[in-house]
Amino acid sequence: MKHERTFTRDHLIVSDPYIRKQLQLAGLRFMYSRAQWLAHEAKVMGLAVKNGTMTTAELDAKLEEMGALDLVYPELMRCA
Repeated sequence: MKHERTFTRDHLIVSDPYIRKQLQLAGLRFMYSRAQWLAHEAKVMGLAVKNGTMTTAELDAKLEEMGALDLVYPELMRCA
């Protein structure tokens, strides 16, 4: 039985169910590790602002660098 892997514009198509499941699990592990890293970075930055070792302007710059402002500000504006 030949199993194919092809790329489409939207995603990778894998015909072997076992390989597809392994790829999905790897994707979830990647997302989880990045979420843990992001939570840690947020905690460190929050404590730095609270303790006065980072200014709010520096925090804005760091959030901008991380791309967080593009996600957060539109959400906040909808809630206002």
